[in-house]
Amino acid sequence: MIIGKDIQEMLNELDVQRASDQNKNSETYVENRHFRRSRVVWEAKVKVYFNDVTLKSDVREISGVVRDISANGARVELERPILEKVGLELIIPKLGIFPCETVWSKDSQVGIRFNEKPDVVFKHLVKVLPNA
Repeated sequence: MIIGKDIQEMLNELDVQRASDQNKNSETYVENRHFRRSRVVWEAKVKVYFNDVTLKSDVREISGVVRDISANGARVELERPILEKVGLELIIPKLGIFPCETVWSKDSQVGIRFNEKPDVVFKHLVKVLPNA
C-alpha cells in the first residue's frame, strides 16, 4: 500500500531528525557547576540592600529556607519574592553570613551566587556537610 509506505518513510525521517536534534542538544549543553550541589533544608534570612539615587539605602530582611547549596551559590525559598537583582547577604545560622547577588528569581525562590571565592565558602560547608 503506497499510503502506508509513505507514512513509514515519513516516520523514519522524523526519527532520524529527532536523533540528530538530540545529538545537537547534548553537544551544546555544558554543565557549568564546578562544585557539588547538596540538598539541604536550612533556616536562613536574606538581607536585601536597596540603594536609590539619593544615596538613601533601605535594608529588608526576609526569612526563608535554603533548599540546596554549593560553594558557588544556593537556591533559597523566601517568604516574599525578590523581584530585583540586588545586593544580598545570606545569613545561615549553621554557617555564617555570606555576601551574594541575585542570579535568578521565580515566584518565591531565588538563585544566588556567593561573592566570596568558592574555596572560602567550601571551608564553611565541609564543617556541616562532610561530603560537600
